[in-house]
Amino acid sequence: MAAVILTLGSKVNKRVEKGVMVVKDGKGWGRLYQDGHETCVGWMNMEDAPIHDPKFCRSTTDVTYKGSPYTKELLTAKLVSVKRTTFTHVEIMEDQ
Repeated sequence: MAAVILTLGSKVNKRVEKGVMVVKDGKGWGRLYQDGHETCVGWMNMEDAPIHDPKFCRSTTDVTYKGSPYTKELLTAKLVSVKRTTFTHVEIMEDQ
């Protein structure tokens, strides 16, 4: 891991997520958007796709409901173990 240099008034947060992800062709399955009237799900970049608890997600179809129109599509995907590490750097700027 590279060294992180902090300046006065800055903070770096590290977040580690572990679990499983539904993956196909380098994309992860998840909610693309939800606006209160509709929820749209589909394939998205893996860095944005949800990571699921392997205790509750044991097959690719566990991420949807029984009888879902997405079941056939999810059966073509794989369930893979993943670890995602995210660093957030917040720097407090002086008023100008």
